[in-house]
Amino acid sequence: MEELKQMWQLLKSFAQHDAGYDKATFKALRDVLQGFALYATIALALGLLIYAIVIRNRSDEQLARSRRTIVGIVVGYSVATILLLGFARFCYQLWSGDVNNNYWLFVGMIAYVAVALIVSLSLLKFNVKGAKWVSLGLAVGFVVFAVVVACTVPFDEYFQPLDGSWQMPLVTCVLVAVIVALAVLGGNRNDNGYDARALTYGAICVATAFALSYVKFFSLPQGGSVTFASMLPIILYSYMFGTRRGLVVGVVYGMLQFIQSPQFYQPVQVLLDYPIAFGALGVAGIARKIPGVKGHILAEFTVGALVAGLLRYVSHVISGYYVFSSWAMDGYNAVSWAFVYNCFVFADIAIVLVVGLAALSTKAMRRVIAEVSQPQQAA
Repeated sequence: MEELKQMWQLLKSFAQHDAGYDKATFKALRDVLQGFALYATIALALGLLIYAIVIRNRSDEQLARSRRTIVGIVVGYSVATILLLGFARFCYQLWSGDVNNNYWLFVGMIAYVAVALIVSLSLLKFNVKGAKWVSLGLAVGFVVFAVVVACTVPFDEYFQPLDGSWQMPLVTCVLVAVIVALAVLGGNRNDNGYDARALTYGAICVATAFALSYVKFFSLPQGGSVTFASMLPIILYSYMFGTRRGLVVGVVYGMLQFIQSPQFYQPVQVLLDYPIAFGALGVAGIARKIPGVKGHILAEFTVGALVAGLLRYVSHVISGYYVFSSWAMDGYNAVSWAFVYNCFVFADIAIVLVVGLAALSTKAMRRVIAEVSQPQQAA
């Protein structure tokens, strides 16, 4: 109720032009909306879980209608949350000076990736001659764009390079190689294509994850936050559609995370904290091929989520060691501060496990996974 009262007072101030539209006002509006969204999301999640338990014994036709209703509610809520909280956060970033030339440069890179994916998938979908060569050309263009940005974008004025920071790109390449290898080894041959179902689920999962990333229990001063299971949709997508598709969806989600909460100090740091860290979530589906847990849905999900969370943690630790060590608290060195500070990832994973295991224990969710795991029939 307190959040509702504060929101009402702020809205009255805006309507009466008493707020002044300054940084503090938008920060207050953002904080109130995030607090309200947290409670609303928890209530919605509990409501949907109870609803799923109530309808678990209904007919297949009724369950199908209920799933469509749930998807509609989740997508509608996600879009509304993104628009409302996204606008409030962007206004705060604009007034606080976080939106600079580097921000727009990376937004342009993300826009390039989005257009390239749409063009490539459209050409491949309709079997256009030369589609693979066009896709390859777009990929090469992105690599060139990324190299130019990495070599020309100035560092943040407060960034103090750590001695031996030349090792950072090398360590990053090793981590990327590990993530890609796990995604390839953990996937199946049919994980490469994107039919209508895979694209639809991917869009829904990214939108839901992005909306949940606004619903925060708390944020840390140097970046990072504990959210209400925002990683869960990406992990579930990887579990249902495979690690190769999951890796792509995770990278897309990581790029959106940069737009939402940009922390730019050094180009490789941006890659580590966003597309690499969240792309690592895409390997969660690897547990479906691990002997000992294969065939046990709860065990597969748990092991996959832990592997994905650990890879994300390592990515943030590398970034923290080379970039953020100069802001370490008293009593910590560069290594210990990087490991301790980024432990917020484990809290995020714990929430994902609780919510995910509860969802996967329902008949409706298990039926969705069973249907997705079957090859889609040709129309």
